[in-house]
Amino acid sequence: MTQPTDTWRWNGYAFRAMNTKIQTWLFSQTDSEVLVDIQRFFHSVEKRLSRFDPDSELSRLNRSPYPVFRASPMLMDALEVALWAAHATGGLFDPTVLNALHQAGYSRSFEQIHTPAPLHQTGLALQTVAVPPPPALKPFSYRSIQLNRARSEVSRPVGLEIDLGGMGKGWTVDRAADRLQGLGPFLINAGGDIYAYQTPPGKPGWSVDIVHPFKDGHFAARLFLQHEALATSTIARRRWLQNGQIMHHLIDPRTGLPAHTDAVSVSVTAPRTVLAEIYAKVVLILGTDAGLEYLNQIPGVEGLIITANHQICYTHGLEAKLDRVDPSGYRDEQA
Repeated sequence: MTQPTDTWRWNGYAFRAMNTKIQTWLFSQTDSEVLVDIQRFFHSVEKRLSRFDPDSELSRLNRSPYPVFRASPMLMDALEVALWAAHATGGLFDPTVLNALHQAGYSRSFEQIHTPAPLHQTGLALQTVAVPPPPALKPFSYRSIQLNRARSEVSRPVGLEIDLGGMGKGWTVDRAADRLQGLGPFLINAGGDIYAYQTPPGKPGWSVDIVHPFKDGHFAARLFLQHEALATSTIARRRWLQNGQIMHHLIDPRTGLPAHTDAVSVSVTAPRTVLAEIYAKVVLILGTDAGLEYLNQIPGVEGLIITANHQICYTHGLEAKLDRVDPSGYRDEQA
């Protein structure tokens, strides 16, 4: 058991999980062992929920030849959130687009894809401003899944596959944050999925910079977080070539294809990380104008969009959180 110390102090800890760098900072009277426990928790979730691990519980569910699967409490919890999100967004978030991801070429961890497509490559406009094709016929959707909490059972048609993806990462950040609450101010950053608890001593909030999608090593905006979450979704990084076409990882459930959108990067603040992650993806699919209108209707949620023509747009309530906005990009002066 972690023993308290006599003084408050900063502890920081970093590790890799879920194919990204996880960073944690805590100002507390406890020692750093509590942050090592967070690492163990992330790895335990990854072992259950990763679609890239053939031995994970999610992978076993996806390849099960039976329509009913007995699930652990952790998998049931994550699936309940995913299905709630799908219903709440009218299917713009859909955890059953895994087959479409495979068809687009994202069938393995991104670093194993050997034909990445740089953002500046000719063809970006095709993926950002073109009129979406007619909707593709899908045999299954999130509505095909039924959960029985009392019996710990997941029912779905054989062949339907589920991907929790970024939503699962945001969900994990929230569960990790629950473990640290009450110990003192802390921040968890899981590859851009962030939860900030309280505020650092003597500061107006946790200072967070949003990565510039068009300039490596630069940022586009800075904001202060106070007891809230931030998530960023972008099509600027996970891009690849398939049959001469630029593809990306964000599938539009309405078409079954990589989303055609004029938004390149979307950052959303919300009370919980999983909400910020879900809404960021929805707005990226909707595009700038419809996305801003969508966010402005959700209480307690704000957002910032960087467009394909390098403009930065944000919701009415985000201005109070912003410390800096620079479409041309800036570097971290303290780096």
